[in-house]
Amino acid sequence: MADTERLTLAYVEAHPADAARVLERLPTAQATAFFASLPARAVAPAFGAMLPIAAGRILADLADEQTVALLSALGTQPALSVLRHIPDARRTKLLADLPTVTAVASRLLLGYPDDSVGAWTDPEVVALPASAAVEDALLRVRAMPGTRVDEVYTVGMGERLLGSVELATLLRAPAHAALETITRKPNAVLPAASPLAGAATHRGWQHAAGLPVVEANERLIGVLRRATLMRALARNRSPSTQGAELDAFAVLAHGYWQVVAGLIGAAVAALPAVRPVGGRRDAG
Repeated sequence: MADTERLTLAYVEAHPADAARVLERLPTAQATAFFASLPARAVAPAFGAMLPIAAGRILADLADEQTVALLSALGTQPALSVLRHIPDARRTKLLADLPTVTAVASRLLLGYPDDSVGAWTDPEVVALPASAAVEDALLRVRAMPGTRVDEVYTVGMGERLLGSVELATLLRAPAHAALETITRKPNAVLPAASPLAGAATHRGWQHAAGLPVVEANERLIGVLRRATLMRALARNRSPSTQGAELDAFAVLAHGYWQVVAGLIGAAVAALPAVRPVGGRRDAG
């Protein structure tokens, strides 16, 4: 690899969002050549940060093998938003070459309109029977190093959502305890068919960075994350929805700071007590 390529790759890896804005402005042929010349896993974050319609144009001219490698490195939800902007015939061929789990999830979620919760759902969650042991759940979490896991979900027959356990609670629980002994009902659940604008104003965002998404019969299909929702709202913006968007962003921002404050409080509580220097304590 030449020095120029090394510098370019280092910049793209360090600043994927900035690189995405530059790549969006390049002629399609030039941007396609860029992605064809570098390792898919290294440039995937920048590709995922691009507008899906621009990313779709690049994939139109990229070889199938390189396209599959890039989509596989993206993760299911970001890959899905790009697949929506690829012609049906090519999309069908690509889905046949993607990893089975990604392909099945993509086929399911592609059935939802672009402005619905289901279209932006991340299907990569840890879901286990309520009778599963804590240690089994932790093994599943550790087997997903590239996936953000905030909660583990418990499901019944037909993948019906029963409850959830925060990762912090899971880490403190006895290894052989059943998940059903530490689960709680989710604070909020989003129907997959509901519109994004309505989901954005849900008060559940005040206490969570991600909300579970269900189909009919409460079947869990994944999670909608706050960052994904804000990106989706920005990309589906129209003059007629700007007022609703302002309300939605206010709810999301308020919830964000509530969650951050909770994390800070938990971190402070976990710190060891400070002992007075020399065994003395100043008088109040």
